[in-house]
Amino acid sequence: MSVVDLPLGPITPRCATHPEHAASGTCARCGGFFCAACRQLVLYKVYCASCAQRPDINYLELFRRKLWGKRDSSAWTMGTWGVMLAVFTMAMLVRRQYMSALALGACAGLCVAFFLRMPWARVALISTSLSLCVVSVLLKERPAVGPLALTFIFSLIAYRNTRSQLFFRLEVPIPRLQRLWHLRENNPIARNALSFAAGGLIIPLFAPVAITLGVIGLRRVNPQAMPPVGRRADAIAAIGLGVLAIAGWTRALWPMLSTLLQHAPR
Repeated sequence: MSVVDLPLGPITPRCATHPEHAASGTCARCGGFFCAACRQLVLYKVYCASCAQRPDINYLELFRRKLWGKRDSSAWTMGTWGVMLAVFTMAMLVRRQYMSALALGACAGLCVAFFLRMPWARVALISTSLSLCVVSVLLKERPAVGPLALTFIFSLIAYRNTRSQLFFRLEVPIPRLQRLWHLRENNPIARNALSFAAGGLIIPLFAPVAITLGVIGLRRVNPQAMPPVGRRADAIAAIGLGVLAIAGWTRALWPMLSTLLQHAPR
């Protein structure tokens, strides 16, 4: 029997990067074969190693790295509030209200620790401000109650804030990270269009800008793209509000314009 007459066996797919290894799957983007070592799971889909590193595929990871350890608005709020609490502390010392000064001074130090990204400051600021607020109420240290209560509210909001958790370099679940990305990065033209539309209800010149941006933002919507482009509702709302604003301002200003046209010299 000649070589060409030999029966051919089944062909085993091989990894595109490691031909010596059998393929274990195909990439969701390029369709290429990959082995177990090259398999990458990104946003619930499986990719080869090269596609998984693309910015359009791994956009949430790039977004996370951009915010990782960077101070956010909550950090600056805590830092500023810490300075204000220090001023309140000095005022309490001048008035010889030492218990209030001690409570406010402790929270001022914790606010500064939060600003400096001390890991323990997130929890310590909540528990300390709440405890000192209760103690101040019981001891009738009224000047300290208001600032301590505000400190507790600020710290509780910051503790639950996804952006603040990234500042403290804490792992954030993918759904929460995706919501933050959508809020900050997804189709900013449509988001700005809605802001201009709201402003158009007060300033008429903003209305045509809102309509223009709304149309552009609507044309960019593509949920199937990577990363997905959304905010269809924002774009449609911006167009609708812009049209309503123009109609409302036209109706409100038309009598005045008609009067001016009638009295205009000819």
